[in-house]
Amino acid sequence: MRFKRPKFQISLGEQLEDRSMLSGTPLDLDLSAVPAQTVFAGESLSFNLGELGATVSEGEDGPRTVMYQLDPDGEERPEGMSMTFSGDFQWSPTAEQEGLYSVKIIAVENGKPSSADVEELMIDVRVGRPVVDLNGEDQEGIDFDAVFQVGHGSVSVVDSDLTVSDENDDMLQSAKVTLTNPMDGADESLSIDVEGTSISVEYADGSIILSGEDTAENYANVLKTLTYNNTNADADPASRLVEITVSDGEYDSAVATSTIAVNHAPDLLPIADQALEIGQVEEFVISATDKNDSDEIYMLLDVETPEYVTLTQEAGSREATLSIAPGEDVDPGEYTIRILAVDQYGLADAQYFTLTVSEAANTAPTISPIEDQSIDQDTATDPLAFTVGDAETAPEDLTVSVESDNEALVDAASLVMTGEGTDRELVVTPLAGMTGSANITISVTDGEETITESFLLTVNEVVAENTPPTISPVEDLAIDQDSATDPLAFTVGDAESAVEDLVVSVESDNPALVDAAGIIVAGDGADKTLIVTPLAGVTGTANITISVSDGEETTTESFVLTVNEVVAGNTAPTVSAVEDQAIDQDSATDPLAFTVGDAESAVEDLVVSVESDNPALVDAAGIIVAGDGADKTLIVTPLAGVTGTANITISVSDGEETTTESFVLTVTELVGENTAPTISAVEDQVIDQDSATAPLAFSVSDAESAVEDLVVSVESDNPALVDAAGIIVAGDGADKTLIVTPLAGVTGTANITISVSDGEETTTESFVLTVNAVVAGPTAEADSFATDAITPLDVEAAGLLLNDTGEGLVVSDVNGDAANVGSPVELASGATITINADGSLSFDPVGNYDALADGESATETVSYTTTDSAEGTASADVEITITGVNDAPVAEDDAFATESDTALTLTVAGVLGNDSDVDNGDTMTVSAVDGDAANVGQPVALEGGGMLTLNADGSMTFDPNGEFEDLVEPATVEFGYTVSDALGLTADATVTITVSAPSGVDNENAAPINSVPGEQSTDSATPIVFDEANGNAISVSDPDAADAMVEVTISVDSGMLTLSNGFESDRHKLLGSIDQINSLLTGLVYTPDSAFEGNATLTIVTDDLGNTGFGGAKADADSILIAVSAAAVSGVDGQPEGEGIDVIAEDDQEVDDLFNPCEIA
Repeated sequence: MRFKRPKFQISLGEQLEDRSMLSGTPLDLDLSAVPAQTVFAGESLSFNLGELGATVSEGEDGPRTVMYQLDPDGEERPEGMSMTFSGDFQWSPTAEQEGLYSVKIIAVENGKPSSADVEELMIDVRVGRPVVDLNGEDQEGIDFDAVFQVGHGSVSVVDSDLTVSDENDDMLQSAKVTLTNPMDGADESLSIDVEGTSISVEYADGSIILSGEDTAENYANVLKTLTYNNTNADADPASRLVEITVSDGEYDSAVATSTIAVNHAPDLLPIADQALEIGQVEEFVISATDKNDSDEIYMLLDVETPEYVTLTQEAGSREATLSIAPGEDVDPGEYTIRILAVDQYGLADAQYFTLTVSEAANTAPTISPIEDQSIDQDTATDPLAFTVGDAETAPEDLTVSVESDNEALVDAASLVMTGEGTDRELVVTPLAGMTGSANITISVTDGEETITESFLLTVNEVVAENTPPTISPVEDLAIDQDSATDPLAFTVGDAESAVEDLVVSVESDNPALVDAAGIIVAGDGADKTLIVTPLAGVTGTANITISVSDGEETTTESFVLTVNEVVAGNTAPTVSAVEDQAIDQDSATDPLAFTVGDAESAVEDLVVSVESDNPALVDAAGIIVAGDGADKTLIVTPLAGVTGTANITISVSDGEETTTESFVLTVTELVGENTAPTISAVEDQVIDQDSATAPLAFSVSDAESAVEDLVVSVESDNPALVDAAGIIVAGDGADKTLIVTPLAGVTGTANITISVSDGEETTTESFVLTVNAVVAGPTAEADSFATDAITPLDVEAAGLLLNDTGEGLVVSDVNGDAANVGSPVELASGATITINADGSLSFDPVGNYDALADGESATETVSYTTTDSAEGTASADVEITITGVNDAPVAEDDAFATESDTALTLTVAGVLGNDSDVDNGDTMTVSAVDGDAANVGQPVALEGGGMLTLNADGSMTFDPNGEFEDLVEPATVEFGYTVSDALGLTADATVTITVSAPSGVDNENAAPINSVPGEQSTDSATPIVFDEANGNAISVSDPDAADAMVEVTISVDSGMLTLSNGFESDRHKLLGSIDQINSLLTGLVYTPDSAFEGNATLTIVTDDLGNTGFGGAKADADSILIAVSAAAVSGVDGQPEGEGIDVIAEDDQEVDDLFNPCEIA
């Protein structure tokens, strides 16, 4: 309604003027389109005003924006009610707030508190709404989840504990069941059983409408029979939603939803038949599909599968690897291999294939190759290693032989084999003195197959090396002055040369004592003699060396000769001989050496003189003697322009005796004029600053002069560029080289002039040397760094540039690409490196070198180019060494299954099969079981049952140990294990073993069965006795209940029922064993109400309470129609007592008021 008061109070506390006094268009809140709201106590009411249809009038400038709020008056606004400024209303009333409320809602225009309006909204709070709980007391909420297995019949839509209740009335009027999202049309359906109730059912458009007044319990019993079915083999896998409500005629319950998962069996794809030989291994992948994308599929081998057939499946995968490896212990034959694919709901598909195992065919033995060999004549090979083997035969049972195709070089005796088993060796010794080649063939046979391996042996002729000749020693000896030695015998020889071809020579290291003339060697062949005659009058010692040469090698043998002074008369002095000389006209002799000596006189007291017998050729002035002591030199210079010969005589006198020695000097005439020497040209040269020329070749010569007599000189006309120290001439004879080295840091040009002179004439040759300035470019040096596989490497600026040279250096490209500078570059390993322009770098190895074991290393090389301020460039490499670190292993959980009478055995690697260690070559072992290292390899009693032995290699045995013999549902056993790597890092995982009942044992709970007669009739005064004698006995049975307690409810809608214990009621609830309950039902008496005419219905419902097997409780309900006609009333005498059963009254009577019950265990 419209709020019309002149002014009103709002929560902001502002007073508003009468709207007629306001300027502009008044705000008008309109709730006429908003329906009155109904909420039940204990439930929540929430809505948004705008979404329900509330509107506000437009202002002068168009649409308004308003703030909503509830009237702040506490007396009118119920507790717990709230509303946001945007119109979101929230209230969860309690049962004490039952009633009809007029809620005042205020709208205030934003920014204009004087523009407002208020309206009322009716809210009805009710108590007593019926409730349907699809899962009863099994879980929170009222909804339920079920699984429909395609192809396996209908499924219950609700739990057997479903409850229906109504606080106000025990009687309901209707219920509705709706399949909200049918996907397969007429193939899917809902069904329900209303038999035994007054409830009628109508099926329409995917819904079930139940109607008729009946108790909440009967509605619950009918809803418990609700099932869903879908006959489409290709049913859509989407989950179906079934919504259920009940009504007491006044209120409907909240919607309860059953979500039905539509589950298809997995489809295991066909597997081709396999044929393997013993010892052969075959692995291939099998796979399964499932229309349900979220289903987990588990692939299992039949328990009778041979041990050499194994199946490995990654968790969550729909593929598995099947491995077949028949060993030597497998009998040939055909085997049927059965494989199951099972989803988490238990649906399965099986595939079979035939495995044919046959004997392994004999294969030829093997022999490793030997490379061709080359040896010298009269030698043997090193031991030549080779191996033999055979797939079927032990190495010691193989026959190995060897032969040569050239017995003239290598005969049978030359071939020696050693070794046993697989490893063998062969030594080949060719016949003495023989050369050539032979094919050596090694054969190995297993008795059926033979294989050969050949190699070529080449024997090379050996030409003996030259050895030095030999000479026998001569002992030291002493003789007197002016005597000779006796003939001194010695022998010479040579391994390769005839003695007559040997050259024997003897020399003295003291020619002043023993000169060449004093040495005489005699003798033919190997035997020689030596006589040494010292110079007359001389004493002292001399080393006498005998040499023998074969033309290539020379051997020497020395002895000391001592000449002792003999006191006697004066002896003549001595002078050594000078050979005859020949020189050119106008030249002088070289200095001619000679020695003088005297036995009695000091050499400085001797008088030496030289004279020519042809003074016209050589006069006194042309003779010059020099030298002190015994050693003298003589230079003879003939007169200019004179040629001829002259005898030059050297005389030495001790004042008493004179000794002379003469030689002939021949002076040869020169024909022709002197000509200038020659020099070859050198081309102009250009070099860079701070460098030298290459050796510059030139040659000199002269027609009249020997080249060694020519004088060569070089000079520069620019000593500021090239000084004398920068010029080096080398070379003997005519061929010379010149190297010119300019001064450091100097550039420019210089004329380099080469001069050659023969003493009279000079020739020159010049060339221009140009020295160019060089701007020095940058240099780049290689860098190396190191890190480990888990530590990033960061190098600060200038980093790579620290060992480079140049001005203004920056990194200009990485791996040849300028775009890589400052950007991550991915290396082949997957690691990234970033090199920045300032030389800093970062390298991230993490995650890319995990495979490196501890101590292993890898290297990464990246090139970079540096550029200086003058745009000069240089390049170098960066090498990073990454050292591996030990990574912890990764342990994955395992799941296995076995039956309660079957031990589970896993071979190596067992539980380690799905564990991993990224490190190269790292080994994994089980180091603890349930946290205890002592448990490894030992039997351990698991907390969940069974005995476990888990070995270090991952192999495992689990024995159910008789602890699961009475399984109802599959049981699970868990244990933990620790896996360690070689360096002690660990990881933990859990193994889950599912133990189920043996194959063929069905432990699923079976439903009870009611046995009831057909329609009965009587009159209103005549009871009916239900008994075998009357052919109308009522009894219950259960295939698997045995002595377990079951619950039976038997009732009649008109009249009374009397049990065999005498208890009379229209409804009995019986709890006891099958036998006890049947005892109470034996002789059950139905007594109609007096004066009743019509049909009565006897209903019996048996619930086995789920005490046996798995799958939950099962029930059976049956009804008997009893036609009652008018008649005189009759009674039934006798009410036998019952024992061992609880009878629960339905009319709120205590059991103790009826009889003394006996509790059944």
